[in-house]
Amino acid sequence: MLTVDWATAAYVIFVALVAAVYAAAVPAWLYILVAHGVLVVFILVLPARGAAWELPQPEDSSSFARLRVAARFLRYTYPALLLTPFFEEVGLIVNAVAPGSPYWFERSLYAADQALFGVIPAVALSQAGNPVLDELMHAFYFAYYPLIIGGIFFAWSGGRRGGETPARGFHTAFTCMMLGFLLSYVWYPFLPARGPWENAHVMGGLRPFGGWLFTDVIHVIIANAAVSGGCFPSAHVSGTWALTFGLYAEHPKAARWFAVVAAGLSVACIYTRYHHAVDVLAGLTVAAIAATVGYRLTHGRTTVQTGA
Repeated sequence: MLTVDWATAAYVIFVALVAAVYAAAVPAWLYILVAHGVLVVFILVLPARGAAWELPQPEDSSSFARLRVAARFLRYTYPALLLTPFFEEVGLIVNAVAPGSPYWFERSLYAADQALFGVIPAVALSQAGNPVLDELMHAFYFAYYPLIIGGIFFAWSGGRRGGETPARGFHTAFTCMMLGFLLSYVWYPFLPARGPWENAHVMGGLRPFGGWLFTDVIHVIIANAAVSGGCFPSAHVSGTWALTFGLYAEHPKAARWFAVVAAGLSVACIYTRYHHAVDVLAGLTVAAIAATVGYRLTHGRTTVQTGA
């Protein structure tokens, strides 16, 4: 197993333990335990990376050869497919630790924003905007998806068609990214908080956002996939910046372009009212920690030497 496999398994076990310890406040605790137990077994029995099964065989048909390539890619990148289910299940455990005081930590976030900036940045920024800026900020918020997906494919290929895969630096970039997300997720049951957009008192009287495409797209996504309580630290910020830091090892030029988009995303998280400003600062901190750990565990070492 690679470093990222162990990290994923550790997070799966962590959530199962939270569900078990606070079962009285988690109605679906038994389902979580069973599902996470199956997932741990799945991770443990996955075929080894770098083994003979990955290599093309003379008897492979063209369709089977393509299947082998796809299976190999999924073996290396499957943890990314778990990020959305991991985030969605946060809604099941976010208030488990303090069920009598749901989302208790958000009061501290408003106070921190007010103390640091003198205003609530999510309100001040968005109120000072206009439909054009609304659309741009929602476009940056949407950029989270192509940034993560594109970053994984870029790291896998090294930005070159037909080259050796996984490309040099893939393990570092991917491990940093996964640690960025998981190190944010672990805080949600202990620091439950919602973004300003869910606070009727804060939102009351604010102008509605304008826009023509991305504003509407994000509203649809939030309406169908948002999770109350998964706010601090911002996983949008920690995941994208950790990936960006991870890419810098072997692809500094590309990482700088990723950083431009990640910076726009970071501002957009606040402007769109989905996050407090301190969520973003915390997300950047988590990203730096994740990248530091990811580099130490993977950078400059081969798969055979480290399993990473």
